[in-house]
Amino acid sequence: MGDLKLTAQQTWRSVKAGEYRVLLAALILAVACATLLGVVGERIQGALTQETARISGGDLVISGRKPASSELKQRFTQAELSWSEKVQLTSMASFADEFLLVSLHAVDEYYPLLGEVRLQGLDKQVWSQAKPPALDEIWMEPGLALRLGVTIGDELNVGGVNFKLTALLLETPDQTGGFSSFSPKALVSLASLEGSPLLGPLSRASWRLGVTGDASQLKQLALTLPEELEGHQRLRDFEESQPGIAKAMNEGQRYLAMAGLVAVLLAALAVALATQRQTKRQAKEVALLRCLGQTRARVRKLMLLQLFWLGLAAGLIGGVLGYLGHWGLIELLSPVLPLALPAASLKPMLAAFLLALWLLLGFSLAPLLSLGQVSPLAVLQARPWKLTTSAWLAYGLAAIATLGLGWWLSGDWLLTLWTLLGLGSIGLLVAGIGWLILRLVRNKLERFPWYWRQGLRRLGRNSTETLLQLSTFTLAFTAVLLVARGGDQLMNDWQNQLPDERPNQFAIDIQPYEKQAFEAVLDEQGLDHSQLYPLLRARLTQINEQQATDYVPAEAKSDNALSRELNLTWSAELPEGNKLESGVWWSDLPPAENALLPVSVESSVAKRLGLKLGDQLTFNLAGSPLQTRIVSLREVRWESFNPNFYVIFPPKVLEDKAHTFLASFVLPKDEASFMRNLTQQFPSVAFLDVRALLAQAEGILRQLSLGVQYLLGFVLLAGLLVTWALMMASLDARKREQVLLKVLGASRRSLAKRQALEFMLLGGLAGVLAAVLGELLYSLVAGKLLNLPWSPAPLFWLLPPAFGALLLAGFAHLALRESLETPPHQLLKELS
Repeated sequence: MGDLKLTAQQTWRSVKAGEYRVLLAALILAVACATLLGVVGERIQGALTQETARISGGDLVISGRKPASSELKQRFTQAELSWSEKVQLTSMASFADEFLLVSLHAVDEYYPLLGEVRLQGLDKQVWSQAKPPALDEIWMEPGLALRLGVTIGDELNVGGVNFKLTALLLETPDQTGGFSSFSPKALVSLASLEGSPLLGPLSRASWRLGVTGDASQLKQLALTLPEELEGHQRLRDFEESQPGIAKAMNEGQRYLAMAGLVAVLLAALAVALATQRQTKRQAKEVALLRCLGQTRARVRKLMLLQLFWLGLAAGLIGGVLGYLGHWGLIELLSPVLPLALPAASLKPMLAAFLLALWLLLGFSLAPLLSLGQVSPLAVLQARPWKLTTSAWLAYGLAAIATLGLGWWLSGDWLLTLWTLLGLGSIGLLVAGIGWLILRLVRNKLERFPWYWRQGLRRLGRNSTETLLQLSTFTLAFTAVLLVARGGDQLMNDWQNQLPDERPNQFAIDIQPYEKQAFEAVLDEQGLDHSQLYPLLRARLTQINEQQATDYVPAEAKSDNALSRELNLTWSAELPEGNKLESGVWWSDLPPAENALLPVSVESSVAKRLGLKLGDQLTFNLAGSPLQTRIVSLREVRWESFNPNFYVIFPPKVLEDKAHTFLASFVLPKDEASFMRNLTQQFPSVAFLDVRALLAQAEGILRQLSLGVQYLLGFVLLAGLLVTWALMMASLDARKREQVLLKVLGASRRSLAKRQALEFMLLGGLAGVLAAVLGELLYSLVAGKLLNLPWSPAPLFWLLPPAFGALLLAGFAHLALRESLETPPHQLLKELS
């Protein structure tokens, strides 16, 4: 207890005297940023989990061709899990003389499992409720009611069952996508269809059972449930049902994690730099303790206790600042994505103390332990005591701390390693470039003006210090540019993948005899639309002459691509939004007699099923086997919301098979009258409205992009703190130089000019290197980690050199301004 009190007093005295000021500031910033990331990440992840569960219809969703067994439902009930069952099918709705194909959703009494249904009644009154329709009632989307000519209070027939329209369906919480859930949509009670032929033995209905409840039980069920399901059932996940939105969320979240990781790593670098200076300045204090009879072991103990007090203070202050700061980020994000964020927990606050101690142990322990080597004779020496540290200990602890920090903040080893590798490579590369530049400049020194020669001589004479400063400044600037570049273009890159007039409506089940007429109607109205793709459905049965379920990896045996019919098409050209990843397209195929039909497979499903070029696939197409061979793998931009397919055939090989056509187009401004006329002209065609899905994806990306920009402020602070810490690390040496030059007759003005030019050169060079290397690193990160296209950004190339020169010159002026005014004898007194 006595040592605790003594070290607390020593730490407080050092903080008041400014000794620990930079170290404590760096620690507080690192802890604040990590705490903010922890709180925001926890809340946003919770909200996104709730949102994905709401969109999917449950935290776990079991789909199948038949309803789930009563035993399975009873099991969920006994485990105190909530569940709701829904059936989805296609049927004909009729009213008066109007007929229209609709997507009918029948739900049980527990619907909706999550969220609320939004309805509109008479007089445009809008309300939300968490109850399903009553028996024999139907809720229809406004467009469907308009096309049928039905109003609230009318009775209509759907699949032979009479219903009364009691409300218009504006929004359901389970916004599913895909061709199986095309609109127009109607919602009825499941009890209303009991005994109806719609649910008979030959029904092609799709059943879904959503489950929600305790997270730990759900996690366990997700592991064990797939093995217990029946052959026609499978456990669906959000990425499979909504690939566009899931991809947008994953990209944004990873970049958010990378932005926070960069900020904390820069702050950790500032901690390491500040510790180096602090240990040198504490050598005299340690020597005095040794003179008073303290052993090396006790000195090390006192140093460790000082670290403990610093960590405690930084954890408390940084944790509170990070917790308070997260509200600012939440305020920025709340308007753009209507998610109800769960309450913040105190776990990140508690983790703040552990993080502060972790940083100190990783970056400060080895230098401070070296203070135990200080001899009592050091009190008599004028120059600083030379400290030696075990390189293995110092770099080993730093590496462990950095890797642990990256995993803690991002939860992604690949992201952590790529970020660290990129930043570390930049440091080494800059040091090498700087060394070459110093050698070139040294040979041409006499060609420069006097003030430039003085600054360049200072840089060349202290080459080790110069290269360290150049590498660190460039690293800090590059980190800031990397985050700023991503925050600026994360949203733009995704939006640029979509045309200005993006398709928001899909037309499905266009019959071959309607193809030309349908396309002509769209062209007459001047609507942007895709080509009309033929659509066939077939089941993948064999891979390389083995049963598909036996051939694929164990984790893919319940994959949706094996448990349902796949949508197939044929196309002479590579579809828009598709990129050939490997193999060749039809035009480059060599002619072969009696060869298997060539096919092109989407790369993600190929990866899941373990497929590769040359593999043989057998499809069951309307009862007939169809043998094919993979000749190419395609990367598909699912987030583009264009018509996309897992498997594409060449033209003129499947035209004799039964097929329909699919197209996407942009709705005109006069949506109601156009869609009414279109459905009357083509009553068998169904339409899928993807505007809600587009809005969800854009909202999520906009939210995450704002989050990156908010975190950019922390990255800037961390970069400035690194710059300040590095400036302070060389402060004592520069003061000694100033003493010598002043004694030799140098004026304050000449010293200030020399100093400004030196740091302007250093900052300008760091800015140039940061602009080049930051752009290269961004293109690498965007392509390898985030799957985003690279596009040039000239502003990020021009600003860094000017900003770096002015920033370092300004910092140098602030750091050394007082010493320029101080007489030489007083400076010597302060340094001693």
